[in-house]
Amino acid sequence: MNMRNLKNFWVFVLLACILFLGACSKTEFIPDPEGAQVPFQSDATQTVEQLLTASPAKLFYSAWQKSNIKNILKQQGSKVVFTVFAPNDAAMQTAGLSASAINQMPVEELDSLMMFYTTIGPVTKDELKLRSDNFMVKSLLLHPGLYVKYYENPESNNQYDLYYYRHYVGVKGKDLLMNGKNVGKVNYLPATNGGLYVMEKAIERPTKTILEALEADGRFTMFIESQRLADEFYINKIGADLEPLFGYRPGDEEIMRDYAYTRLYYKKDWEINTPIYQGYIGPNITVSTLFAPTDEAFHQAGFQTIADIVKFNERGQEGIRFDDNTFTAVGGFPMDTVYNFHRNWGRIFQPASPGGDKTVNNATVFYSNVLRPALNSYPVNIGGNPPVEYAYTMPLEFSLSNNSVVLKVKGSEYPAATVVDTDINTLNGPIHVVDRLLFPKGFKLK
Repeated sequence: MNMRNLKNFWVFVLLACILFLGACSKTEFIPDPEGAQVPFQSDATQTVEQLLTASPAKLFYSAWQKSNIKNILKQQGSKVVFTVFAPNDAAMQTAGLSASAINQMPVEELDSLMMFYTTIGPVTKDELKLRSDNFMVKSLLLHPGLYVKYYENPESNNQYDLYYYRHYVGVKGKDLLMNGKNVGKVNYLPATNGGLYVMEKAIERPTKTILEALEADGRFTMFIESQRLADEFYINKIGADLEPLFGYRPGDEEIMRDYAYTRLYYKKDWEINTPIYQGYIGPNITVSTLFAPTDEAFHQAGFQTIADIVKFNERGQEGIRFDDNTFTAVGGFPMDTVYNFHRNWGRIFQPASPGGDKTVNNATVFYSNVLRPALNSYPVNIGGNPPVEYAYTMPLEFSLSNNSVVLKVKGSEYPAATVVDTDINTLNGPIHVVDRLLFPKGFKLK
């Protein structure tokens, strides 16, 4: 990077810090500032456990005592600082965690429960109040077999991070928000070894992938099935083109992996990916945000059935082929563009440098409380080999109307979509439900 670009880069970063404060979520892709760590200091006189003893989270504390959480924390070091987000007794009861239920739970389940609500490091009320974004905290609870993009795990040879359940914490007025949900008034107690938040609602642990959540919901049949059928046609077309070249038709997985790998297949980023070879360990799950259009959203756009979408996509079929010059598949369907804005921030239009390089993906986990106009300038892609002028800025425009979030593709002449349901939490990140399709400027429906 030359001096001019270096100067531009730091100017951009400074502006980003100012303009994007209301949007940036601390995630595995945004490193903390380097430098010496300031020792934890607190004017408190009691430990977290002592605070729990006298708190209205007695059911939680009983589970704490029956679990191995004290030993788990000791393994972090003798001077470990940690923060606990403890549901009060009413919240535990609502979550089905009564005294009798806790007594019958195996120790391993109690350990998981306690680790899910515990994070290493301080998360103070004062710090949260200074932020207009969410503060990402990594819980102690690991999901075996899941791996995310590398950020901080040296044991992986810079290949991947382990999947720990994360909580996105924010404050709105006097209320505490967890993953976009209001969990009651901010009730924070500082401790000598960290801090304790007592919550009025429990946090729901995600168990489904995005694809599993969409399929179970029932409102998104057209969105799912139209993409599945488009992928099926695409793979079959590329397979037919490859057969005379190779003398055989490669299998679907081989086609997607080796010859048509640029396409955003409908399952990609929505489920847990299968290993690319036996014994492979590496990133197998993507965590981001989805704006899922309901079947009614398609009806609003004039698509009454899945067959209508398939017919509309026929205008792009002739361009789908295997290019033996570049040795890769090319072409796509008209609706690919629309879906790309719903699920991948319109990166189909991300600029590339003259050498074909693109800036790298930034964090894009956004719960409903940060879907605000401040997000409109967020750098969806930034950094990597290309200079700063190739950064890709948020292509969607967010605003508020009657306390609802509305969004559209920037510059689009089509009506904005309203977020009608928010913060459906999955292993892949949040789903927000929208009532219209996100058409870009100049998109031709007829």
